Amino acid sequence: MLLPNLPTKTMGGKMFWNTLDFSNGWKLQQNLFTGHLRILDQDDVRQAWGLDESNFRHTFRNFVETRS
Repeated sequence: MLLPNLPTKTMGGKMFWNTLDFSNGWKLQQNLFTGHLRILDQDDVRQAWGLDESNFRHTFRNFVETRS
């Protein structure tokens, strides 16, 4: 499930985030405390976030393929 997103510059997940996947500069990360997921672009700007990991992996692949 994707949630409404306002692209926001992040610090890249150096604290509190586990990187689940990385491709062409894009990152799929999961918060260590809340479990929610986010997709960061090459500039560490959050492009999407949500809760369903299986669906989110597919969404991540779509971002990498269409925006790289």
